[in-house]
Amino acid sequence: MMILNDLEYQTTKERIAGFQRALTELNTPDNKLKKTNPVLWQLNVDGVQSLLADFSEQIQEYEALISRKQHEPLVFEIDSLAQLPQILIKARLAAKISQSELANRLGIEASLLQRYEDREYESATLTQLLEISQILGISILQKVTLEVTTPAVS
Repeated sequence: MMILNDLEYQTTKERIAGFQRALTELNTPDNKLKKTNPVLWQLNVDGVQSLLADFSEQIQEYEALISRKQHEPLVFEIDSLAQLPQILIKARLAAKISQSELANRLGIEASLLQRYEDREYESATLTQLLEISQILGISILQKVTLEVTTPAVS
């Protein structure tokens, strides 16, 4: 999961603050759960710490993308086309183009673009993906190697 816009960024920051408060509460010396069920207490602590780590990583990635200097090239390496949707989202963030602005340039409703990104472009057409890539200035620097195998006929 990744942060797609400023609203999600603010929400994620609020969630982090809430989890930090929960962790503080869990770690108080007189915590009842810690005294009555230390195994369940540890599971809670581990779960909250895991969520904090995940959300903090998302915040760091989002902040790095939106604070990038425009003149610095941004290079992504992907191992499969399945990673393309996340690259399109990251490129939009790094280009400092909002979902609304990209939707406007594409001639579609902002809500449609938001759905595309929420679902990692699963319902977007190839033409739309190519147009988005063009608007964002994405270029592929290396050739793609494709191995096609034919299934054995019985």
